[in-house]
Amino acid sequence: MTDILARYGPYFLYTYTVVLGLGLALALGLTAALARRDAGGELDGWLDGALAAAAGALLGGRAVFVWLNAAYFAENPAEAWQLQLGGLNYHGALLGGLAGLWLWARLSGRPFLRYAGLFAPGLALLSAFGWAACGVEGCAYGRAATPGLLAANLPDDLGVFAVRYRTQAFGMLAALGVFVLAWAGTGRLRPGLLFWLTLGGLALGRVVVALGRGDAAVVVGGWRLDLLVDVGLLVVSLVAAVVVLWMTGREGRAL
Repeated sequence: MTDILARYGPYFLYTYTVVLGLGLALALGLTAALARRDAGGELDGWLDGALAAAAGALLGGRAVFVWLNAAYFAENPAEAWQLQLGGLNYHGALLGGLAGLWLWARLSGRPFLRYAGLFAPGLALLSAFGWAACGVEGCAYGRAATPGLLAANLPDDLGVFAVRYRTQAFGMLAALGVFVLAWAGTGRLRPGLLFWLTLGGLALGRVVVALGRGDAAVVVGGWRLDLLVDVGLLVVSLVAAVVVLWMTGREGRAL
């Protein structure tokens, strides 16, 4: 299902793109506001880091999307990098974005986790808008369900309506909850801890939502691959958060 807002010659403007673009703009504005609070000037150049993360997200998100749809792109190879046609994978974009930010931090001699913590609230907000965009597009739609609070008459990505789990709505609410907590934790938690908790919170929300998803997915051992990746991200985030807390405790005892 594609909701087209406008057409400019051979190019189309989709509602999905507008909603996601609005989320990106708000996330950048939020990050700029947080960076201005940095009295010590330690976060100079954050916009360069954001651009590096965005480049990594585009490359990673598109590459994984093409890989997951290899059969189609084998017959239409010219479309593989035509981003205007749409098609990004969340996990590819997330990991690609983090890789881009890490590489930028490494090359510029800046602390990766310090900037990752700065971007954490914006990441959660952008994730919420991503779910909202899927709501208008029909991607990440829910499995067929019985009528009730958890379900509604909703379309799939082809526009076919049925009573389905409200996966996009629940995903958006979960991401907004993580955003509120990340915003509240800014300035109170160490940047590294804030980042890992935010990443883990987003992964946890997606794990729960994935149990009700009905869209096609690669299956490994009877489980959706995206679910397994989110479980992995959740475990890594929790372990990393514990390590940060342990190191903070050691530093406190040393003082």
